Amino acid sequence: MMLIKVPHQSAQDILSVYEPNAAFAELADANTTPIDLISVAMEKELFADAVTFLAHALPVRESIWWSVTCAASLHHWKEDEANAIRAAKAWVYTPDETSRRFAEQMADKAGLETGAGWAAQAAFWSGGSMIKPEDPAVPPPPYLYAQAVAGSINLSAVLPDGEEAKERYQQFVEMGLNIASGGNGQQ
Repeated sequence: MMLIKVPHQSAQDILSVYEPNAAFAELADANTTPIDLISVAMEKELFADAVTFLAHALPVRESIWWSVTCAASLHHWKEDEANAIRAAKAWVYTPDETSRRFAEQMADKAGLETGAGWAAQAAFWSGGSMIKPEDPAVPPPPYLYAQAVAGSINLSAVLPDGEEAKERYQQFVEMGLNIASGGNGQQ
């Protein structure tokens, strides 16, 4: 599988932009390409690690789109949560300041207890300033959006009770790999 959207050929390059847990980082020593590392992580059921890695591997819009497609594949959202997913999707289609600030508002309304709120938070943390528009700009740290994407997908996989977590993780990683290969993530 060719991950044409992943700008790194080496798993180590991706691991250098965040702090993976030690067990996952050790896997990268023997699995040097991103696809190899993801495949081994999934076999070893290191699902959250594989999600976090792929969230950091994808470019910002593709990463956030992945969180949108995963969250949107579920149908248990309350109105504010559904609006947060729609706001993140709107930012992907029109990644401007208006869409980014709207995603911030929808993340605040939805809260960060679910994957839906984190999808909108990821869009807000995609760039710009993290504080009020009238204050001096404070840009988000690099890859903060990827942490929010990972939070969104991990929460979407395990909530409400974890019973469907393994199946959801497999489905969500397949969606992410589809996006990384140039697809739209839809199954």
